[in-house]
Amino acid sequence: MMFRLIIGSLLVMTSLLVSQTTLARQKALVVGIKDYNYWSRLQNSRNDAEDIAATLQNLGFETTLITRNDQGEVNNERFNQALQQFSQNLRPDDRVIFFYSGHGAAIPTDGGSTEGYLIASNTPAPSRGNKIAIQQNAIALKQIAETISNKIDPDVGSILFMIDACRNEVINRGADVVEESTPSQPLSKQIEVIYATSNGSTSLDKLPTDNQSRNGVFTRVAIEELNRHKNNQGYSSDAFFPAVKIKALQLAKAAGKTQVPAWMNDTGRESFVFVPCPTDQACNVVIDNSTTINHNSSADKQFWDEIKSSTDANDYRAYLKQFPNGSFVALAESRRDKYSQSTKQSSVLESLRLPDTKKAMSLEEMQKERENNPNGTSIYDSLQIKRNKSTTVLDSLRLPEKTAKDCQSVVFDLDTGTINGIKPTVSQDDVKAALPCFTGSTPDGDRLNGMLYNYGGGVFFNNHNFYFYTGSDFIEVRSDFTGTVSPSLLGVSKERLNGAYGRPTLTSNGSYFYMMSYGCLQFELRNNVVYEIRSYYQDCKAASEVR
Repeated sequence: MMFRLIIGSLLVMTSLLVSQTTLARQKALVVGIKDYNYWSRLQNSRNDAEDIAATLQNLGFETTLITRNDQGEVNNERFNQALQQFSQNLRPDDRVIFFYSGHGAAIPTDGGSTEGYLIASNTPAPSRGNKIAIQQNAIALKQIAETISNKIDPDVGSILFMIDACRNEVINRGADVVEESTPSQPLSKQIEVIYATSNGSTSLDKLPTDNQSRNGVFTRVAIEELNRHKNNQGYSSDAFFPAVKIKALQLAKAAGKTQVPAWMNDTGRESFVFVPCPTDQACNVVIDNSTTINHNSSADKQFWDEIKSSTDANDYRAYLKQFPNGSFVALAESRRDKYSQSTKQSSVLESLRLPDTKKAMSLEEMQKERENNPNGTSIYDSLQIKRNKSTTVLDSLRLPEKTAKDCQSVVFDLDTGTINGIKPTVSQDDVKAALPCFTGSTPDGDRLNGMLYNYGGGVFFNNHNFYFYTGSDFIEVRSDFTGTVSPSLLGVSKERLNGAYGRPTLTSNGSYFYMMSYGCLQFELRNNVVYEIRSYYQDCKAASEVR
């Protein structure tokens, strides 16, 4: 393949010769999981999947979309069933894209390395002792890779994975399971992988400066680039990834965040082609990169400045591909070789783990962190609990044991938006004092007495019957809530809900929102009955944007 790319303010033409004896089919499996039973809910994952699916269809891909719908949530059974059905219909010469938007996790193996998993809706929360349960309910990335690659002949077909995982900046660092922004590369030399973020940075579900966007940063930019080049025959990941990386970096940086997409292509073959050329014909690729360039400095230096602190060899490979005669070629080659050697010595995911020596925060420090960041979604972003934490530490966090029966006396009052009279803006100490079924809390999300654990700044009771966010200003109860909802509206029909509250202030994605004296009351319906209720201490427009 001959490929010459010049970035500047001008529109340039690049010749790309693609020779094909037959026009291969283009197939895509797209999965988006927004709603989780035990993990934090994501705002844009479903939108990401729907919009990527539509974009790929416009590019000629036959697309299978898996999100929560009339068939139910995307649990591990439905995920695996969709994967099997999709792979059974593949042919050896197909061009295949697998796209995932949702939570990802790294699970240590007995051999000391780690394996990447994609989190199904019914996967247990990442807490100490949950390793086996998570492995049984999550979907191993290696399994997905093997299932698809077994159907594709690497000499005539091609596979691209795009993984947009760990979306909400909440990172739980337990001893058994680590929620990570970048799962490991699948163990297959057939598969090219683009991750929404590289090691050590976060894939942003939304930007604090732009709450109106339907998509996360990576997916938004990916869709823009694919749409911009949908008519450019021969358009491939060689051109796609550098543009996506620069734009994602710029979007995140403008909002005071960091997100650095990563590209792994060890297939030894040409990069994945999104827009095929006509059979047995050469075609030209038109690439307009003028909108991505800061004209106050060279594109070469701008790209280098963005990656020069990276320890990911693929960042330097991307630089060398885009700037083969650039000012930093020698340094890029040196760092590529250095970090490639480092990667060979340890698994990709192993490098994602925080050092065991990172100090755990005290309860006082965590409370202080919450005070300094009242609008954050978590107080545990930088938390790492040492693996040898003693049971004495856990015991010191326990309150006098209370029984599961006590949870039945918890009352969620819709008229005041409170649980047992307390508001979601109070501290966890206030929660401990007011709720009878509270048995204690731990910094890293341990379950105590099978009744309570905290995760992501919230307090969860009885296997997620409800949770109470002290940092995000809302209470949620679900259909399995064992306490009392007053008035009793869990499980009622849409007609009865309308009779009780009248016309909603607004509706969004199957939810009804009503303005109350304290803020907003939300009812989420499934199969035309109330499944979930939330109260917010903010207006309904703002509440409708919280996920």
